[in-house]
Amino acid sequence: MFCRVFVYEIAGTGERFMKPSGLLLIFLFVGLSGLSGASAAGLPNIVLVLTDDQGWTGTSVQMHQSLTSSTSDLYRTPNLEKFAKQGMRFSNGYAPAPNCSPTRMSIQTGKTAARLGASDIIDVVPRAGDNFGRGFYNNFYVNKPLNVHLPISDLPDGELTIAELLKEHSKDFRTAHFGKWHMGGGSPERHGYDDHSGPTTNAQGRRGEPDPKGTGDVTRQAVEFIRAHAGKNPFFLQVSYYAVHTPVLAKTKTIDGYSPDAGRQHMNRAYAAMTEELDAGFGLILDQIDASEIVDNTYVIYTSDNGGEISGGVVTSNTPLAKGKTSVWEGGIRVPLVIRGPGIEAGTQSNVPVIGYDFLPTIAGWVGAQEKLPELLDGGSIESVLKSGGVGKVDRGTDALVWYYGAYRNNKHVAPQAAIRKGAHKLIWEFESDRTILFDLDLDISETTDLSRFRPEIAKDMHSELKEYFKSVDAKLPTMNVDYDPARDPGLGTRSRRFGNRGMPAGRSPRRQGGPSSDPED
Repeated sequence: MFCRVFVYEIAGTGERFMKPSGLLLIFLFVGLSGLSGASAAGLPNIVLVLTDDQGWTGTSVQMHQSLTSSTSDLYRTPNLEKFAKQGMRFSNGYAPAPNCSPTRMSIQTGKTAARLGASDIIDVVPRAGDNFGRGFYNNFYVNKPLNVHLPISDLPDGELTIAELLKEHSKDFRTAHFGKWHMGGGSPERHGYDDHSGPTTNAQGRRGEPDPKGTGDVTRQAVEFIRAHAGKNPFFLQVSYYAVHTPVLAKTKTIDGYSPDAGRQHMNRAYAAMTEELDAGFGLILDQIDASEIVDNTYVIYTSDNGGEISGGVVTSNTPLAKGKTSVWEGGIRVPLVIRGPGIEAGTQSNVPVIGYDFLPTIAGWVGAQEKLPELLDGGSIESVLKSGGVGKVDRGTDALVWYYGAYRNNKHVAPQAAIRKGAHKLIWEFESDRTILFDLDLDISETTDLSRFRPEIAKDMHSELKEYFKSVDAKLPTMNVDYDPARDPGLGTRSRRFGNRGMPAGRSPRRQGGPSSDPED
């Protein structure tokens, strides 16, 4: 389109300005009117901070305002406390899966782990030359009571990620992923990320002094990215910390700031120090957002990939929640979740169940890209919850939340299992025994009383709905292994010593660094 632009001079000043022709004004008006409300007002920035293995009680933020046990009695996270006062905390915040890779894939795609076929971490899929991964496969997939299917080994290229959605919506978006990737699928660049740390796993989070868990390095990359793009480009930044995954690594100086106290629920001083260093890194990211003067146009999400690691009883505790990592009981999937941003009332709590696969459609709503979402999506936008002070409704296809963990971890006493939550009710399905267990989480957050006998119709309906969902997504559920021989089951003798302190920096003993490594690739 040809348009004329006239140049005028302000008399006596020498200053000049351009005045477009009427045709150009019409062109500009039509172009702007075609943008979404979010675009016209300026696209927001989004920062997603994903911690590793940080349980619901793994911070000093009380995740439920009427439950004093929903916070740690040892860990110190002052930056997260300040952040929670500025935004909304979710008492019923959930990870999409009870361990790493499935949750990360689910967050990126807005789909359940079951739909994706991400039933376990990618490491268990045998790869040439990977003896450690082969050990996982041999111990937890060969000769088990159930025939269990291998998970997908890579984030599929055909799945739309958060980064790809945003870049499709606007070429102005810059995207970055720093820290732990652990989704295979090649470089993060292959999935829409302009800047990244590479296809990292847990290995990059095992270092010596002065940055034992890599928290400082990940934070530095995040801060530099914000500084480079704030006010210039809208951006999506995912910061995936290696902390607080085992092995427990922290600076000696930080560890020395904690005193042992046998009367506490949380007693691991080094784990407390690792948590404090993680919080300090998060604080520097918040400081940079403040310094860049983009607070009013930036959403920040803080959450974890699964519940705390409790195997061995020396790492952490998820009490009052039952069990922990790799379990679909509350201790394995209920996690810290706090969100701050435009239109979110400060210092609020929501009791609405929200899950990590809700992030993609929520982010799409924030930027006005709903029309670019895939048709087959499990998550829903939580915008109405955020805008209503925490009492809205999540706009997803079904109210039910679904989890599936299709693997064994003998040293954690975990076998294939699934769960579904609707309202206050949660049903767990254990595949070996084909047993179902029903809980009312409003009355029994610790999952101590099976209500199946007392509410049989609810249990029956929820079990049927769970099975129908698995059928609809073609989930590969386990089957009975008629040839199982417990005498030949190597996993029955598996303990953390098999995986030891693989990757422990030279000269660092497990005791000095705070305890054992438990399945460090989980």
